[in-house]
Amino acid sequence: MSGFSTPAILLRRIDYGDYDLIVTFLSLAKGKISALAKNAKKSRKRFSGLLEPFTALELVCRSGRAGGMPILQEASMHSPFAGIREDVFKTLYAAYWAELINGWMEEWKSQPRVYRLLYDALNALDLDLAGPEEISIIFQMRFLSLAGYTPKLDLCGACGTALDLMAAGTVIFDLEKGGIVCNGCAAGESRTRLRISKGAVKQLCWIRENDFKTLQRLRFTPTALREALSAMEAFVPYHLGRMPRSLRVLGQMRRR
Repeated sequence: MSGFSTPAILLRRIDYGDYDLIVTFLSLAKGKISALAKNAKKSRKRFSGLLEPFTALELVCRSGRAGGMPILQEASMHSPFAGIREDVFKTLYAAYWAELINGWMEEWKSQPRVYRLLYDALNALDLDLAGPEEISIIFQMRFLSLAGYTPKLDLCGACGTALDLMAAGTVIFDLEKGGIVCNGCAAGESRTRLRISKGAVKQLCWIRENDFKTLQRLRFTPTALREALSAMEAFVPYHLGRMPRSLRVLGQMRRR
């Protein structure tokens, strides 16, 4: 592996010995990468203020020893997204997105659409282009689409009835079936089911076909916002196989 440079967003940093850090980035050119930042905790000159969570940087790395991780040589600021770290809820939402990407993506597999999704979400969060809940719903829907887990929202997953032909104002969001189920097909109780209004489902359908460029046109009622957020935050962990720590903390903070 030769040296390389690439735009990247910091996903995670962990201590390595007394002075070093292992930093994990989502990069535009190389996908998810982990690199060793030597003396990052000791030297105030090389990486001062740069290796902060969710910061967008331009990285320069060189090859490490045979079979080892690359060495972070240089980093320059692209977008600090400093407003995120000034707000605990924004920080938790950003941490949740970073944790999803870090847990799902393979290293050294380029995913430019995931990179742009995360960058756009962080930018919208930093600039207050919408509430963090709305931005998180968009991020999760788009992320699920890129990960191949898009929920089925147009038809009942059991009988195939179209959403618009369902008479009731609410339907069942069935995690196990991967989408909505009409009331007639949702017999009995289940921990993998949530009730959701048709209006909230239609909002999710709209998000599925749009992106952050149309964010200003998104309008949730308080009820639809709550339902859509609950549906996404149940669906994502269920289909990715684990509950992200940051999402658990976010739920605890909301209950305070």
